[in-house]
Amino acid sequence: MSEHKQMQPPDYHRCLETVFSSPAACREILERLSKMTEAEVQSRWSPWVDQEPPPFGSHVKDQVPAEVQLAALQVTYDSHRKSTMALWRQLSDIMGIPVMQESLVELIWSVRMTIERLNNRIEMLENAATQSGKPAPDA
Repeated sequence: MSEHKQMQPPDYHRCLETVFSSPAACREILERLSKMTEAEVQSRWSPWVDQEPPPFGSHVKDQVPAEVQLAALQVTYDSHRKSTMALWRQLSDIMGIPVMQESLVELIWSVRMTIERLNNRIEMLENAATQSGKPAPDA
């Protein structure tokens, strides 16, 4: 494998501008930097060999501007909200409730009541089977 080519300041500054323009990429690089150890920073493959490395370790997020932290948090929030809404729509579909007709709390209550009714029905059928002399199936 060929030797790593060290990027000179103008090149890696352009690279970082590209990374910081994407909140998702920014979050990824911040997480990677926060997990870096001194050995990784000094290792041969590091892009910062023979240069001043960027801040790393658990304190790296303290040095990130608030706007960047806010953008990263917004991306995380949007991602969680999108997946939650998808699950909400799927559950509404399973329950036969038009999407957004009920709040999430009402949907959860509806699921709970359906499960309770089904459990009561199962118990009633098991009792009827036991009383008629048929052995109840093993659970």
